[in-house]
Amino acid sequence: MIYPWQSENWHQASRYLKNNRLAHAVLFSGPSAIGKLEFCLAFIQRLNCTNPTLDDHACGECKDCHLFAARTHPDIRMLNVDEDVDQDKKAQNKVEQVKVDDIRDINQFMTLSRQQGAYKIVCINYAESMNVNAANALLKTLEEPPQNSILFLLSHRIDSLLPTIKSRCQMWKFNLPDEAQSLSWLGKQQNDNNWPALLKVAGNRPLLALELHDSGLGENRADYYKDLGQFLLGKRNITKISVKHQDVLLERLVMWQQAWCADLVRYHYEDEPVTLENPDIRRSLHSLVGRVDLHSLFRFMDKLIELRRFSGAPLNKRLFIEDMLIRCQEVLEQPV
Repeated sequence: MIYPWQSENWHQASRYLKNNRLAHAVLFSGPSAIGKLEFCLAFIQRLNCTNPTLDDHACGECKDCHLFAARTHPDIRMLNVDEDVDQDKKAQNKVEQVKVDDIRDINQFMTLSRQQGAYKIVCINYAESMNVNAANALLKTLEEPPQNSILFLLSHRIDSLLPTIKSRCQMWKFNLPDEAQSLSWLGKQQNDNNWPALLKVAGNRPLLALELHDSGLGENRADYYKDLGQFLLGKRNITKISVKHQDVLLERLVMWQQAWCADLVRYHYEDEPVTLENPDIRRSLHSLVGRVDLHSLFRFMDKLIELRRFSGAPLNKRLFIEDMLIRCQEVLEQPV
């Protein structure tokens, strides 16, 4: 499937195919959680479809399409294409590393004759997860691509890829959809007045916003901000807060705290900021502005950067959360 914000990308891909300009290696780049993988899978299915539709999509009915849907197509190989990998694993970079043996298997696979489809195809999702040896091994296939073969690499951190790999790929860039497009799509998935706030938290990545909603993380976020506000007013016990939120990914908690700080900075320079990371807690933020020392806030934000770096380490989660809350409280205790 492709998403509404990808229609121009699809038209471009279709033109490449029709004009015989599709390269032997294609690199999908762009932010995570905007549908690059879904687009790539739809295009792979189209490449081997024997009866494409008038608008150049896979028919879904031919033998190749049925084999693709069952993930048993003999001419297609995929790495790190797992729809069950959740956002927390992605956030912690826990996607399985692509190793040199994986690439050697792919190189061998690409040299075999086609059994069914028009193309021999390999898709490597999270291409940045290749270790150095794997990346170097892949260069051989990129430099001497077998006939009628296509390699798709997907990455939201292309700076981590070897320049020699990037230079040998046709670059397909995927941008964030605009806010209106994202909200329109999210509203069709489920009626929820909280979509604008969730989309902000998700960095305008609609698939992440949907994941936050469906997993309950949106509610966790709202609860955290409510508890934070009560704690700063002296109405909530710090131990109870740390116990309540210890099951949330620490990096996510730090990100929520960073967004909270960024909004307070905006309030310092604007009476009523038009853009906020957390528009749903506007009233709470506004009530705190007069108590914040800006220099202390900036120091706290620097500390949050450090905390985020260590959030994936094996730490005592409750102590981590309590330390962060105490540092946040100190920002408000400074004289204005």
